[in-house]
Amino acid sequence: NFNAIVTKRDELDTYRPAFEACVREGKASGLMCSYNAVNGVPSCASSEFMTDLVRDTWGFDGYITSDCGALEDVYEPDL
Repeated sequence: NFNAIVTKRDELDTYRPAFEACVREGKASGLMCSYNAVNGVPSCASSEFMTDLVRDTWGFDGYITSDCGALEDVYEPDL
């Protein structure tokens, strides 16, 4: 279980532009949320990223799947 601590500045300046380009310019049809957590929230359970950003802001209408075992971390985080 890894929790990536990312500042808002790093998210906006370093990480987000590359992912946005992949989704929008690459015309991705599917995404896989990562196995780790970001700032304490499991990636596959983050409505901020999966819904607010990816779907509502970037307009992504494809499928989003979890990484193998990622949902178990949400359901049983202490294992």
